[in-house]
Amino acid sequence: MNPRQQMLRSSVTVAFFNLLGGLSGILVETSIAANMGLSLRSDTFYVAYTIPYIISNLLTATSQFSLVPFFASLESAKDEDQLWRGFSYVTNILFLGLGAIAVVGAVTAPWIIHAIAPGFSHQHVEVAAQLSRWLFLIIIPAGIGEVLRSFLLSRHYFAISTASGFIRNVASILVILLGFHRYGAQSIFLGYLAGYLLQLVVLGSQILVSSRPRYSMTLTGSGKSFTNLRGAGTAQLAGALGWQGVVVVERIIASFLPAGTLTALNYGFRILGTLAELLGGSVGTASLPSLSRAVAAGDHDKEHKTFRDTLEISLLLLSPMVVYCLTLSHNIIRLVFQRGNFTAEATSLMASVFFYYSLSLIFFALIRLLSFYLFARLEPGIYFRLSLFQYVVNIVFDLIYVGVFHLGAKGIPLGFLTSLVVACAVAYWRNLASFQLVVDRTLTAFTGKAVLASGLAALVMLGLRAAYGNPPTNPANFVYLCVMCSTGGLVFFASMALSGAIRMADFSILWRRPGNA
Repeated sequence: MNPRQQMLRSSVTVAFFNLLGGLSGILVETSIAANMGLSLRSDTFYVAYTIPYIISNLLTATSQFSLVPFFASLESAKDEDQLWRGFSYVTNILFLGLGAIAVVGAVTAPWIIHAIAPGFSHQHVEVAAQLSRWLFLIIIPAGIGEVLRSFLLSRHYFAISTASGFIRNVASILVILLGFHRYGAQSIFLGYLAGYLLQLVVLGSQILVSSRPRYSMTLTGSGKSFTNLRGAGTAQLAGALGWQGVVVVERIIASFLPAGTLTALNYGFRILGTLAELLGGSVGTASLPSLSRAVAAGDHDKEHKTFRDTLEISLLLLSPMVVYCLTLSHNIIRLVFQRGNFTAEATSLMASVFFYYSLSLIFFALIRLLSFYLFARLEPGIYFRLSLFQYVVNIVFDLIYVGVFHLGAKGIPLGFLTSLVVACAVAYWRNLASFQLVVDRTLTAFTGKAVLASGLAALVMLGLRAAYGNPPTNPANFVYLCVMCSTGGLVFFASMALSGAIRMADFSILWRRPGNA
């Protein structure tokens, strides 16, 4: 099996578990939407959840590139005492730090809510502040869960580590659905808390079964691994904080827009992020070890080829998805969200937001993959500067599109799209991570074929839509989506095969046993 095929196989494996987590994560939002719809009530909840959600995202964003290498380096030294000392050190520091943040957040909740949503009335600020106090508690199990998950990833327990997100989401959904009519918005907090606690039990049980943990109350650590840990996450944390700053600014802007807009923007970006992580992040995760080894060996040709293969595989997976989202945005949102208090009018607003966010999917995935590459090349400073530049551009265009051009809800996703396009252009112009060497004639030709195949698939799907119209019922809508997506996918991949961009041999390894490769 050649490296490209191995990367494709690994990407599909990781994507499968990410798919379970991503879909179940969307279902968590669906269960909330079914009870709250798009309303001031839902806006109040998401404002209350803003800071706890930001902190949870920061923990997730920094763990993969910081804790996994840290545990792996300690294990490679074959010193079990030092390994468990490091595990205890990280666990204790996070527990104390997150506990302190939770206390401060609970005390200052009214001021935080007022700063995030200055357009809210005093009554809604009070409701959101009370709910936010409870939501701050979930950051503690969320942080400890990331420690356990990263530890298992460093020991190659990929399945249980990735599946833990799916397990957490299922528990959250069940509690929300069963408890909302009795506890209202509090059931959402209870659902999140139950999910994170169950995740801790599952991950902790795997560690107990597979290892002999030796926990201690240590709060200090010394040596190269500890030094690298303290510095490795700085750029990632700063970059993640910068993005969450953009989220806060956008929620401030959205608080002045019609009721439900803030929630629609939240849902739209969550779906976009799930798709980008599923179809782009999975490929990046699969390619990261090969990229790192090539960089360490100084093999620049292999390094560039590996990243080029990463981009081609991601483009192959993302292109038909972009066609689906742009041509079927209303049908997708109708299928996923329209039930209960989520009305047809809410579906129309949500579909519009989702359409404009979908324009960003490929550029969003490209920036995500470039981040993997920069960390593999040990260039976190470049990652931070590029991220900061993109975030500033994003906020500027948010304000221009909403405040100057009065585009309303669609101005936020258009600002995001503009910032991504500008960031990609700057990365190429400045030749960051030797980007100009990666984007050669081969990649350009592959991209051109993908664009033509996507255009042909879109034309066929638009023709089918004109012929059959809009399905009248939800079951008919589901069948309609299946037929449209199957037809569009068949046209896309057939076009790519006929153009010579892909070969069936590249996909045959997906059902072959590893030993037969």
